[in-house]
Order: sequence, then structure tokens, then C-alpha cells
Amino acid sequence: MNPRASLPCLMALAALAALAASRAHGSAGVVFDDRNGDGVRGPGEPGLASVAVSNGLDVVLTGPDGAYRVPDRPGARVFVVKPRGWRPPVDAEGLPLFHAAAVSGAAADFALRRADEPDALRVLVLTDPQPSSAAEIGYLARGLVDGIGRRDDVAFGVTLGDIVYDRPDLFHAVNAVLARVGVPWYSVPGNHDLALGTPGEAAAVAPFEAVYGPSTYAFHAGPALFVALDDVRPLGGPRYVGGLRDDQLRFLGNLLAVTPADEWVVLLVHIPLFAPDPSGAESFRPDDRRRLFGLLGGRRRALVLSGHTHYQRHVMHGPGDGWNGPEPLHEYNVAAACGGFWGGPPDPGGVPVATMWDGTPPGYAVLQFAGDRVRLDYVPARLPADRQIALHAPVAVAPRQGYVSFYANVFNGHDGWLVEARAWNPVRRILGWDPSYAADFLAQDSDAHPPARPRLPDPAICYHLWRGMLPADLAPGPHTLFVRATDPDGRTYSAQSALAVVRP
Repeated sequence: MNPRASLPCLMALAALAALAASRAHGSAGVVFDDRNGDGVRGPGEPGLASVAVSNGLDVVLTGPDGAYRVPDRPGARVFVVKPRGWRPPVDAEGLPLFHAAAVSGAAADFALRRADEPDALRVLVLTDPQPSSAAEIGYLARGLVDGIGRRDDVAFGVTLGDIVYDRPDLFHAVNAVLARVGVPWYSVPGNHDLALGTPGEAAAVAPFEAVYGPSTYAFHAGPALFVALDDVRPLGGPRYVGGLRDDQLRFLGNLLAVTPADEWVVLLVHIPLFAPDPSGAESFRPDDRRRLFGLLGGRRRALVLSGHTHYQRHVMHGPGDGWNGPEPLHEYNVAAACGGFWGGPPDPGGVPVATMWDGTPPGYAVLQFAGDRVRLDYVPARLPADRQIALHAPVAVAPRQGYVSFYANVFNGHDGWLVEARAWNPVRRILGWDPSYAADFLAQDSDAHPPARPRLPDPAICYHLWRGMLPADLAPGPHTLFVRATDPDGRTYSAQSALAVVRP
């Protein structure tokens, strides 16, 4: 044999041997019932069988004694996929301790304690709190978290990325504020949580993972499997695109293979799967979306929660989007906690109004499971929870005036909602700017002495805007415009506005 020709073969054999040795060795440990809650396995604390453990690619199940062994992956973290009815310990900031650095040959034990998780599980969902300063940390506390208060009616909270605005040194300050809610808190990274411009994805996500653990992971809670997927793909410098790596898709496939077909699957991502730009410009790689939809396509119960856009929108993916599941795939793109980047004039409490560019006030969502359906409620942070409609209408019109429009911005609305005006005539959903927000935005351009505070951002298309026409035969005098919106669960919300018909 030619020695030069044999060298590549020898190198390949050596690599295969090293891989086999690594997989034979791997990372090992025990998942156990932490009955005394100290996080360390002691006498009388049995191992838990059939619990999934992963290195972010491979998924293995613990044996009858709770022991597992997972192949080595350089630089990866090993984590337990929390089963239903159990919870991991949390640290002082409320972050669940479900992961460990992968050290070949070292033991990584995972402690779990029993927890009640009903079928009607409730979850708090935030996205894009995005503070860039200590002052904005205060806005987050006063303008959002103080309104949420301490909650014992929700199982946990999640943040769908952009925890900070290019300030990883503020991660712990945000965590301390969110910890006031008193529930475990999970997070996925957003583009502003990454060290974009560093060489390689591992370096980009390192600041996030140093605080929160793996950026792709999963856990069961109540009737659902929650899968957190880092879907921000750095492209060099400050550029990025939405997408998933091959190992993430393989991890999801391996995980679904050991997940019952009737269990809910909830994906937690930052960048939405749809094209947020009305022009149709792609922000999520189409091939990755196709592979993702292929993995989920046979499931009847699936939901996607996303952030990033700073507006609110519900999208029902269907065949035209490449989704071929038995039911449309519902993606809820949640409104940002920081709204319009903590911009605009202050409210009476000194917190910027931060209206989003589709006219939605900043806030958060509450997810609740209900059998084959989910309820997705939106809560404006500084308004009563039932304030779900903003009306824009003239203060006064002349008699016999035709073609005078009024608008209802139904913050959480979509095609499944019915919106009516007195006397219960349906009004039409349109795509356009929210007129009240557009007026506030344009007014900034007329100020000869602009304030130092951040501006309201440019308006964007509102996907939950309804338009109606005032009757031309209204009698002179005072009137009340009354609008009612009914959600898919039959709950109704209303708003009204004073209107005068006045002779010129």
C-alpha cells in the first residue's frame, strides 16, 4: 500500500475510534427525587426512570435507577428535560437549574422535586423587555412587573428574547426584577442578547449561556412539551437572520420521538417564522421552516410563541406557508414588554408610554391550556386587563356627512374575532396604520424643540384594525359610538367614544 494513500484512511480510522471512545464514555449521572430539597442526592432519594436527558442533540432516557449516559459534545451543556409533575431547583434569581457543563467522565446529577401541574396550566409570556440602562430597568419594574405582582396562579414565566438591548451586563438586573413575580423563569436569546460580530455562533451566544444555560433546551409542564430554540443565526458583524441549525432540528426530532403524539408541543423562539415585513421579505430561512414544519406536521396540538417585531399578530400557518398538519399551526407573535423601545412621552408614573408601532400598548401575554385549545390573553401592562380596544373617531361631524370612518384597534384580535358597532353591525378588518398612533408619531415632526427622550418609532401595519363608517343620517346633538369585540371563546370587550353632530 502506498504510505501517502493510506494516511487519510488511518486518520479517518483514528477519528472514528476517538468518536466511538467518546460516545462510550460520554457524560453520565442520575436524575433523582430530591425529597429534602437540598439539590444533593442523599439516602432515601431514589432515581427517576424514563426521564429524558440531552446534550442538545442526542436524547436518552434514564434507566430504572435514574442513571443516564449521553454522548460527549464539545462545548455543549447536558440538561434534563423536566417531566410533568416535577420541577428543578431555582437559583436566587428564579432561574431553573436544569443543566450542567458537559465534562467527559464527570457525574452530572439532576435534582427534581414533585410539583402540581394541572391540565389547565397557566404561563406568563414576555418578550423584548430590552432595557439599555439602569433607568430602563426601572421602567421595566414600575411599568410592567409591579403591575403583574406576585403570582401564585401561574406555573412559570418565559421571556422570548431581547432580554436586554446589547447590554449583557444587565442580565442579572432584569432577572432580579422578574424574580419579584415569584415563579421560575425560562428564557431564549434574542439578537440583542448576543455578542454579534464575534467569530462563530458559540462565541456570540456565550454571554447568554453564561447566565441562563443552554440556548436550546426543553421541558414538560402540564399537558405540554415546551421547546426553547435559539433561532437567531449570526451572519457576521451586526447582521443576522432567523433560522435553525441542523443539530437543533435533529434534537427536536429525537425529542419528539419520545414524546406522546397527543401532547401539546409549544415552540419558544425569538424571530417569528412568518415574514414580518408586508413586502414579504424573508427573515426566517425557508428551508429551515420547511424542515421544522415537517417534524411537527403530524401533530394535532402545536403552538409557536415568538417575539422580535414590537407589534402583535396572530398567524395561522397553512399549506401556503408549507404547513400540512391536520389543523393550522397557530403562531402568536407577542407584543413587546418595552413597547416602542421605552420611547414617547411619560405617563403619570413617569414611565414612557412606549406605544408599539401598530398602536398596541406594551404588555404581556397569559397562555392557558384548555383541552384541544389554548387561550392566549393579552394584558396591557398599565391598563385594566379588560381594556382591549382603542377607538379612533371624530369628536364632531357635520349633519348629513357621509364616508366618515372610525377605527377600532383590537389589540389581541385576528380573523377569529367578531367586531361590531352599535347597533351590532359588523365592521371590517383592514390592514393599515393605527390612526391614533400615526397622529402621535407625526406630531413629533412638528415640534421645533424636540425633547431628549427617545421618539416613537415609525408606524407599521396593524393586523388587528377594524374600520367602520358613521351613519350619514345621525341627528344633530350628542351621540355615543359603541364597539363590541367577541373573542373565539365568546368573551366580549367593549369601548365607547363621545361624538357630536354639529351644524357648521
